[in-house]
Amino acid sequence: MASFDGLDRMNALLSALGNPEADFRAIHIAGTNGKGSTAVMTASILEEAGFTVGLYTSPHLEIECERVQIWDGTHRMIDQAHFDELKDRAKAMEPNATVFEVYTAAAYLYFAEMKPDYVVLETGLGGRLDSTNTLKKPLVSVITQVGLDHTAELGNTIFRIAREKAGIIKPGVPVVSQTPDLNVKNIFRRTAAENGCEFIDVSLVYDEYRSYELSMKGSHQIRNAATAAEAIRAAGIEVSEEAVRIGLANAYLPGRFEVLDEDRAGSGEPFFIIDGAHNPDAAEALAETFTAFTREHKSKRNFVIFGCMKDKNYTRMIQLLTGNMKGCTYATAAVDYGRAEDPERLGEVFAACGRSCIVCESAAEAYEISKEGNYGCVLVTGSIYLAGELRSLYLQDHKSL
Repeated sequence: MASFDGLDRMNALLSALGNPEADFRAIHIAGTNGKGSTAVMTASILEEAGFTVGLYTSPHLEIECERVQIWDGTHRMIDQAHFDELKDRAKAMEPNATVFEVYTAAAYLYFAEMKPDYVVLETGLGGRLDSTNTLKKPLVSVITQVGLDHTAELGNTIFRIAREKAGIIKPGVPVVSQTPDLNVKNIFRRTAAENGCEFIDVSLVYDEYRSYELSMKGSHQIRNAATAAEAIRAAGIEVSEEAVRIGLANAYLPGRFEVLDEDRAGSGEPFFIIDGAHNPDAAEALAETFTAFTREHKSKRNFVIFGCMKDKNYTRMIQLLTGNMKGCTYATAAVDYGRAEDPERLGEVFAACGRSCIVCESAAEAYEISKEGNYGCVLVTGSIYLAGELRSLYLQDHKSL
């Protein structure tokens, strides 16, 4: 997602395209976890306040057009044919560009055409060398939770990763941070001071947002809500309290503890939950949210489908999912992606944690098994790619019902 040879190629590509990003009034969001939710919440508040918003997020869940959207009451994705045309323009200028560089350049071209009032940009991974870090002066730099993920690219300690995330901080641009980790917070605070930036610590106002109604489930979403609202204020954008409340209540991001067809559950079908948790911190938050959800709905028989990439700390993730969740039957599934871990290997880890596990050769096989066990809840997690596959299968299966 980032070019670890530096940003020279990306900057040259944008220059060749006429620097479409030059006039953006942008909110730039980095972080290990929570940045997608924070981006959507930010866009939702701005939309409710009457602004048109360009939203760029990654990765996509089912189709690549999800990455580039205009929010003006319609939440419309870029048209695939137009996206292909813009990507081709970028590739023609720089044949060696990475996939994410091409996505980013195409998104910039699209937003330059559509001229939204504000653009909300989520980094891919990292920050310092991320393709979105070609913005010269965003309105605000936002950093959500920082954890150990993408360690091969970003470093194998929380401090190295935090320094990479801090790379989005620009001279004179306010910095909004939600991390509760004092050591990480000090890295951001010091970097902000070195760049003459105001530093806004969301943990100081977190409790003020506990009363807000959120459509996105999980106590961790309160932190993301507070971050989104504080980012807008730090950017100097005037929005009403009503816009904040309604925007947060309406904000929704597929694949983040998404309960599909929730109204149907309870009438003989299980709650079918999709969550793209793909690192230990996200798995820990998921376990907490899932436990609360199953307790609320009195679900004692649950089915968990897990698939993961080879480069993830799946051992720790499985430990959290087996140790912190009760009443679960587990299955591993092959993910249709090149970096996916063998489900047999994942099954061995479940066994080492003292849990039996059904090993499935495909997402489709796991889905069929989920329909046979009279479960109260079915949870799909471990990879956003697996989440997307199972989401498609479920919606296809239920579209005529």
